[in-house]
Amino acid sequence: MNKPIAMLSAAALALGILSGCGPAASAPSTSPSAAPSPAAPQESAQAEQGVFALSYSNVNFDFSKDIAQLMDQTPLVPQQADIPLTVADEKGASGVILVPSVREDGAGDYYLNALVAGNALQFTATADIARVESSVSGGVEVQDNAFSLVPAPIVVGAQEQEVITVTMADGQVYRVHTAHELAPVLNITTKQVAEENAGVYDFALDKFLLRVNTEGEVVYYRNLNCVGEKMAENFARQETADGDFYTTFVELNVEYRNMNGGYSSGLYLVMDENYADVDTVTLLPNAEEHHTHGEGYLDQHEFVVLGKGHYLTMSYTPMLVENLPEGVQGIDGGSSAYVWAGIFQEVQDGKVRYELNTTDYPMLYETAVEKLDYANSTDQGIDAEDRQGNTVHVFSEGFMDYVHPNSIDYTLDGQGNVDKLLVSMRDQCAVYQFDLDTGAVEWVLGGKASTFTGYEAYATQRKDEKGVEFTALSYGQHDARYLNKNADGTLTGNPRISMFDNQTGDAPFRIEPPAPTMAPNLTRTLQVELNVEDKTATVSHVINGVDLNALSQGYHIASHCGSVAYDNDNAVVIGWGLHGVVDGIGAAAPAGTITDKGYEDLRQGSRPVFTEYDLEHGTITFELYATRNPLIQSHEALFSYRTYKSGK
Repeated sequence: MNKPIAMLSAAALALGILSGCGPAASAPSTSPSAAPSPAAPQESAQAEQGVFALSYSNVNFDFSKDIAQLMDQTPLVPQQADIPLTVADEKGASGVILVPSVREDGAGDYYLNALVAGNALQFTATADIARVESSVSGGVEVQDNAFSLVPAPIVVGAQEQEVITVTMADGQVYRVHTAHELAPVLNITTKQVAEENAGVYDFALDKFLLRVNTEGEVVYYRNLNCVGEKMAENFARQETADGDFYTTFVELNVEYRNMNGGYSSGLYLVMDENYADVDTVTLLPNAEEHHTHGEGYLDQHEFVVLGKGHYLTMSYTPMLVENLPEGVQGIDGGSSAYVWAGIFQEVQDGKVRYELNTTDYPMLYETAVEKLDYANSTDQGIDAEDRQGNTVHVFSEGFMDYVHPNSIDYTLDGQGNVDKLLVSMRDQCAVYQFDLDTGAVEWVLGGKASTFTGYEAYATQRKDEKGVEFTALSYGQHDARYLNKNADGTLTGNPRISMFDNQTGDAPFRIEPPAPTMAPNLTRTLQVELNVEDKTATVSHVINGVDLNALSQGYHIASHCGSVAYDNDNAVVIGWGLHGVVDGIGAAAPAGTITDKGYEDLRQGSRPVFTEYDLEHGTITFELYATRNPLIQSHEALFSYRTYKSGK
């Protein structure tokens, strides 16, 4: 059982901790270890057709009490404004309420906390309404102190947005703004997507969930700043045979944040096609022979909806393991170490169907590129310096983040069951395919243990954090996806995958200056076709970020995070993730005063949030930038972990 976790003080929260996929300012901790003691490891056995041997660590843990307490302390909807006027979305979208202005001079101004474009807003008053007027459509009919209207579209970059003025019979006036006053400032510099590629982009910025269409209109927003200093990230639409769902991560335990690797501990919120909250998901308890444990946290990097109540989930869980392989030195020279395990579950209707745990593969301890100092791992935390130069005690940094999974994809078998898992592991600089039924690691692309050759022309010679050299196809990569799945989810023939390859700075993967030119700026996206039988990999469709710099005003770099979707040769959607050196610098800094070699302006907003690129013609068809709303004060960098695109 894990030990109780001490709650952060207000002073600790005031540090403005950066969390997410990228490097973070430190999260202080006053608690002892929350890691459980391990059971004796199982006898090693070779997984069927696997390239790595299995040795089940089977570490028991249970965070259920902590999770329940933290969920009670983490509201997903803020408190309704204390006025005699309420609002609801006609189709039941969650979070559509009125909240007061945060400005000192904002008396009488109220804002929608969420909005679904095209849906009617239904207002109800508990006092008499004299009249209602929209700044766009004019007078609004009132019946029985209630009225309804469909707001005008919120256009990105427009100077004025709709205000609904409600005058009560007693003379009180309430001005309802359809655009939220705390929303990030968005700027679309290019908007020329062809009709056949029209769609909607999904992303999250400063705890705002955002959907913007290719016409530059806000399709949906929801403000989750009600979670306070906790994180809300990785917002996406997910299309299934059971209908569309919308998902986002919400952090629960800020003490489990790290300094320089970007992981978080919380839950996933699931909304239905009408944006109504329908589920909250954590890592489920499991009674399987080799994976017996209680409830755990989920990490923000990935969450896949396969259908109603049917999910693929990912967790980072702190563990004490005792199965380091011979030649890898653990605590006191033995085979024990404190690590962050990557755990993947397929769950359906509240039950675990399959589970994989990275600590069951001892070879992964050896093939890590960073966070491999197992001998000095600890459950007591370490002292470290945060981004403000303060020394703080960080619980999470004592555990080695040796794998750092950051994406999962899947294929189905002929019966519709999940068959393979494709897992990108940043701290392995490699992509792995697992057989979900047997647990076998079937192949490895990149890193120290690659089972493929043929990509050498696209590789660089790199070193891990201990100076061991290896040939790296990708370096600190994110977001690997299957590209050639059939409509039924099966895969015929050899896999073809896409990858967002950060080619980030030297291990350990830091973000301190001069990160834009720490190692060449080689952020790129690529496709790889794998000949599994011949064990060769063919690279194609490479898009170098530096080449896009000449096509727009922005810098196309990402030290951490990021995503790519090769929808077709005329529509490649690239989310630029995080570059803390750039994204953490305020937009108010004078232009040209913050520079690096080859970069004339490193202010916040000099990197796009995402780019849609026409690979065939070498042109940018859509590009969106963002700066922080001046009403928000935060030490966190402004970034979106991924950008997704779906059809109209």
